[in-house]
Amino acid sequence: MFSCRPLVCVETSKVNRVMIHFRTDREHGGNVHQVAAQFGLALQDVLDFSANINPAGLPERAAQRLIRDAGDRALLKQYPDPASTELRLALSRKLQVRPESIVIGGGSTALIIATIRALAPRTCLCPVPAFSEYQAACEATQCQFVPFPLEEKGAFRPDMEELSRYLSEEEFDAVILNNPHNPSGAVLEASWLRQLVTTAQKRGTTVILDEAFVDYVPEVSLTADAGERPALVVIRSLTKFYGCPALRIGYAVTSATFAEHIKLQLPTWPVTTLAVNVLTEALNDEEYAQATLHENDHERLYLAAAFQQLGLQVFPSAANFLLLKLPSGAPSSGHLRMELLERHRILVRNCDSFEGLEKGRFLRVAILGRSENERLVAALGSLLRGPG
Repeated sequence: MFSCRPLVCVETSKVNRVMIHFRTDREHGGNVHQVAAQFGLALQDVLDFSANINPAGLPERAAQRLIRDAGDRALLKQYPDPASTELRLALSRKLQVRPESIVIGGGSTALIIATIRALAPRTCLCPVPAFSEYQAACEATQCQFVPFPLEEKGAFRPDMEELSRYLSEEEFDAVILNNPHNPSGAVLEASWLRQLVTTAQKRGTTVILDEAFVDYVPEVSLTADAGERPALVVIRSLTKFYGCPALRIGYAVTSATFAEHIKLQLPTWPVTTLAVNVLTEALNDEEYAQATLHENDHERLYLAAAFQQLGLQVFPSAANFLLLKLPSGAPSSGHLRMELLERHRILVRNCDSFEGLEKGRFLRVAILGRSENERLVAALGSLLRGPG
C-alpha cells in the first residue's frame, strides 16, 4: 500500500511556480460513440480523424483468427492464460528481449498507470504538451508532476542538452517521455535517448518511455535496451499499429525484477484470450507491417503538402498523425471541429486540452487512406476559405 503525500508547488529555473492539481479534462480522441449520440449519427457515418489508428484494420490472418476463436465455445469457457505466454514469446522473438522482461497489460494506458504505481515516485518530470494520462497517473499516486515546457519554435522537440542538465541539477524520481511525441509526431534519435537514460540512471531517476507510435519509426526504439537497463521502462501499444483498439492490449519492457513489480499492479487476468491470440497472429504478418509503413509515409506527405496549401502550419511528424496550427484570422479549433462534424460528419482532435498549446489554434489529425484524406482536405478547405 502506498503512503499519501501532499501535493505542493514547485519552483525551478524552467518552470515558473506550477501548481499541481487534480485534472478533470482528460479528453481523448476516438470518442465516436459520444459524438454520434450528440449529433444523432450512426457510428459508421462518422469519419474519425481524431484517433491515430491504422486505417487498414486488423491483418487478414489476425481477423480470421478472431472470427475462429470467437466461435470456439470450448475456448471461451476457459480463463485466459495469466502470463499471456504465447504473445510474450512472440514479442520476445520479434524484439530480441527476454520473455521475463515483458509485461502484457490492457493497453498502454493501463501499463503507464501500473508502472507509476509500482515505482511510487515522489516527483516526475514530463515534457509538455503530452498525453493527459501521464499527469493523471501521477496525481492518482500523489506524485508531484513537474512539466517541462516544449517550444513551438523547436517543433516540440525537447532540447536534450537542457533536459539532461535539468535532470542533473534537480531531484526527480522519474521522467516520462514519449517518442514519437504526441501530439506533434516529433521524433528523437535513439542515441540522444540513450545518453539521457545514462544521465538519469546516475541520478537515480527512472525513465518511462512511451513508444506507442514507434512502430512507424522502429529504428529509434529503445525496447531492446529496456530489458538490460534498470533505469528504463519502455511501454508499447499493439492496437494502434494493428488497427484494433477495441481489443485493449499493450506491453511494457523493463528489467525482469521491475517487470514483476509492474505485474503486481495489474489484474490477475489483465487481457482476454481473444486479444492475446489475435495480436500474436498480427505480429507475425511482416508483409502487413511493411505495407502499413509505406502507405503511411506516402499519405503523410500528401496530407502535409495539402494542408500547407490551405495556409496551415504543419509540424514535422514521424508518426501516423499530423499536428496543425491554424493561420491567423481562421476560426478557432473548437469551431472548426464542430463545423466539420455538423457539415461533413468528420471528427478531428481539437487540441485545447493539451497543456502548452495555444487555445483555439491547434488540431491533430490521423493519417487515413487517400479517399478519406482527400475528403478531409476538401472539407477543411471549404471552412477555411469561407463562402464564395
